Amino acid sequence: MFEELKVEHPLDVLSEIERTAALDQDVLLQDGGTPWAELLADYVDALSELAVRGTAENGYIATFGLDEGHAGGCG
Repeated sequence: MFEELKVEHPLDVLSEIERTAALDQDVLLQDGGTPWAELLADYVDALSELAVRGTAENGYIATFGLDEGHAGGCG
């Protein structure tokens, strides 16, 4: 009388949504013609310049390495 419906696991559904969204974004970025890598590099350079300028006004320049802070976790 009733057919058994297969219910997808919620994480499988979310993974499919994420995959589809990533493909859609890739297509939009390719079709847009904007040099995204160059734009991102310019943006990071501008932010870095602002950060250095801000710390220099306080009398010091902040420098961070990959092994400082909590980048590797706390344990």
